[in-house]
Amino acid sequence: MNVETLRDNLRQPGARIGVGVWIIPHSYLGQESSIAARLDVQFLDIRQAYLDNLPKGAVFSGLTRTGGYQNLTRLLRNITQTTHTRDCLLAHTLDLLLLGLEVNEREIFWREAFEGLPYPLTKLILAIPENSSEIFPLTIKNQYNTQIAEGLLSQ
Repeated sequence: MNVETLRDNLRQPGARIGVGVWIIPHSYLGQESSIAARLDVQFLDIRQAYLDNLPKGAVFSGLTRTGGYQNLTRLLRNITQTTHTRDCLLAHTLDLLLLGLEVNEREIFWREAFEGLPYPLTKLILAIPENSSEIFPLTIKNQYNTQIAEGLLSQ
């Protein structure tokens, strides 16, 4: 599926699913803001959103400790349960946060992201760079293939 179809599926009235992943081509990295405009969705630097939510004076991210995935899941929940300018966000730089998690916690995070955020106010397209199997395992990709887009923009 392409990212436009994913966006449209997420926006279906009454859709239970609110999170999808776009395996973004490397040639698009750094252009996420203009791509979001082309897709008619809002742009979000999710790494910056995470950093903005850390307690004042925090020295550590809280991702490397046991249960660190819960911090990212909490962030996604807060984003999806908040009204934004657009009903769908293209969130990038999540890969940088996921690298801070233990390998087993990345899989837990993905399951929570795909299954644990039903009926959100705001839909999320999480942009993950292609060839990032260390942060987006093949097992997850195969299990949630109806929520995953790949390839170039069609427009």
